[in-house]
Amino acid sequence: MAASLSTAVGGLALAVGAGTTLARLLPGVPGVAPDTWAMVTSFTDAGALAYLVALLGLGGAVLLRHHRARLAAGVLALVLATVHLTWLVPGWVADDRPAAGTGRLTVLAQNMLFGGADPGALVAAAADADVLVLTEVTEPARLALEAAGIGERFPHEAGDGSLPRSGPSGTHVYSRFPLSAEGPLDARIGDHHWRADVAVPGLGAVTVVAVHPQRPVRGGDDWAGEQEQVRRALPRTRAVIAGDFNAVDAHPTMRRLRADGFRDSDDLVGAGWNPTYPAQGLVPPLIAIDHVLVTDDLTATDFGTVDLPGTDHRGVLATVALRG
Repeated sequence: MAASLSTAVGGLALAVGAGTTLARLLPGVPGVAPDTWAMVTSFTDAGALAYLVALLGLGGAVLLRHHRARLAAGVLALVLATVHLTWLVPGWVADDRPAAGTGRLTVLAQNMLFGGADPGALVAAAADADVLVLTEVTEPARLALEAAGIGERFPHEAGDGSLPRSGPSGTHVYSRFPLSAEGPLDARIGDHHWRADVAVPGLGAVTVVAVHPQRPVRGGDDWAGEQEQVRRALPRTRAVIAGDFNAVDAHPTMRRLRADGFRDSDDLVGAGWNPTYPAQGLVPPLIAIDHVLVTDDLTATDFGTVDLPGTDHRGVLATVALRG
């Protein structure tokens, strides 16, 4: 009886794990809207937990009562788990990209949830940052940040001069250092992707791009298109891309960015899995959709997350340097 139960649990977990591995490999499924598929594949990393259950269940069943079918299923679970882990383990191993020089740029990217993040807590969280990238910022939120003293730390700012009164479309950049060449990343895809050159002491000019592509909507097909437009418009040298990407590392859009040479700062420092959404309510964060990416000529020396009241996203905080 125990062997049968263990086999059933292990077999079910193996099916779930295999499904997540297959889902990560498939760019889409006929009959399933592209945005819906993107939502489903946001959780493929959880396949590692399914494989753990599968190996424990099937391994226990083999020990209780040896059977060729159970042994074969256990071997299959081990093989698929190994494949799945090759995608995840590198994020826990620091990259061999030494930093050069003394110049450093610390960037905090924070989604404000329609401007609802607590302004005082946000100013405090950004106390050690050099650049603050805000998405879903509204005009009332900007005024509240001014009242909370954000200008004392960040005397320079860039972004759309007419932030919305409400909603998710506002993007803004604050900086300790002077800004130049600021404007929309690409006017054809809207003002919620913003770029500016930051004059960083000891580092020189670094382009900071604040991004916030739309989230995938059940039954929609626009998500991947905007992600691709953003990818094509990004600068390829001395650039930091920060914000709410509405995409996880497993998505094809993020894999294409890696193929272009962009690297996630948490991967570079070996920080492992850092889910950022949802960060409000009883459910803990489950997916990592907020990122700080750097071009191939830069590296990251530190990474962390920030919890703020009033928003459903954790912030991501990364320190960037020239690559040695």
